[in-house]
Amino acid sequence: MTDIGDIRSQQCYQLDEVRDVHPIFRANPFLIEDGLKMVQGEKYLSKDELKHIDLMFRDKTGTTTYVEVKWSDVSEDQMDEYQRLVKLHSPGSRLIWVVPSDLASKASATSKYEIELKLFERDKITTIKALQIEADKCLRTIRSLLSGVFKVTMHGEAIAFENPIVACYFEGQATTDKGARKKLGRKQQSVGRQLDLIRSITTGHLAELHKEKTIQLILEILVAPYSYKPGKFWRIMNGGFIELIKERQDRPLEKIVTSIWNAVNEYISSNGAKVKAIYDNDIRKYDLLTMLLLHFYGERDKVVFTIDELIKFITDEFEIRASIPPKRIRHSVLNQWIENIVSVDDYPNDIAKRLLEIMTLKRMLLAKMGTVDMWILTPARKGEELVAQRQPCQMLSLNRDVTLYLTIEQYRGKEGRR
Repeated sequence: MTDIGDIRSQQCYQLDEVRDVHPIFRANPFLIEDGLKMVQGEKYLSKDELKHIDLMFRDKTGTTTYVEVKWSDVSEDQMDEYQRLVKLHSPGSRLIWVVPSDLASKASATSKYEIELKLFERDKITTIKALQIEADKCLRTIRSLLSGVFKVTMHGEAIAFENPIVACYFEGQATTDKGARKKLGRKQQSVGRQLDLIRSITTGHLAELHKEKTIQLILEILVAPYSYKPGKFWRIMNGGFIELIKERQDRPLEKIVTSIWNAVNEYISSNGAKVKAIYDNDIRKYDLLTMLLLHFYGERDKVVFTIDELIKFITDEFEIRASIPPKRIRHSVLNQWIENIVSVDDYPNDIAKRLLEIMTLKRMLLAKMGTVDMWILTPARKGEELVAQRQPCQMLSLNRDVTLYLTIEQYRGKEGRR
């Protein structure tokens, strides 16, 4: 693992303003001002002029707020021109110049043009960028593990699937040479859905903006209490999905999950505390689920949500789409086509429910009883230990008191507290 300090010192003045710095402020508007909500980037105020302002927000009062981000230079001529454009085409809007503190003296001309000045520490931005560079390496490793060709031996033949996820989604029946009906395939759709969730999280726009926060979420997917139905009864794994994987034999699929776990664990061990510290140890800033949920609440101005609207919100934000398995495969040894009986039509909802479940386990969402729309894992106490229990719910309500949120590590006993 590359040392963050080395990366930061090398890049301090080498960051590209548009490619490196803008995305950090776009993803984290609170670095500029609390309450800002992103509207869009590169806003052209007039069709007749080519000049554009870097970022467009709305502040906590709903006022349109334009932000020009500077990294290496401050131009008084630009201040004059942009203020003219705002007054002409968007009267009543705010205009903010966001500038490194070491350029504060040069940026003081903003007051002459009635432009607000917000200062930031250059070292903070370079540290975030360094954390993102290391996180990106981890995310690329995970994507590679989930995208490679995966072979499954079925009745004496190695069948190659596009990737491990679609292999999990294949199940069929064949007629053997003795006339018997034989099930073929991985038959591990529940494992596939967990991997599909991780795939979605590593490939969407959120991962691009929040690389350093995405790794923590993947860790929680792996270690948050997990329930599955191996037979007639449900089983709850308080050590999470990874505990189930560790119980099983060391087969190719389990090796892939373990490799993902190792990559994530390495990043969190080296950088997890640094990510929290750079965001002031404020869960509303470093925790991706908390950020999104509070934004969702702010847009709707209510605290009780139906399961369906939360699922749609999660599906849209994380761009969750189920991987599509082959409809049939050719088995040359048996000399026949094998039809896949697995349908992934409802899988996006099932995948999104796992993130809902993590939110309830962290006590960000509280289950409300009523007509059973969903069974979900919620926190419970067993002596001094925190464990998960299955609970029916109709709706979920937002817990606005972030000081009462739990961490997934609290479910892991002594291992999680080390």
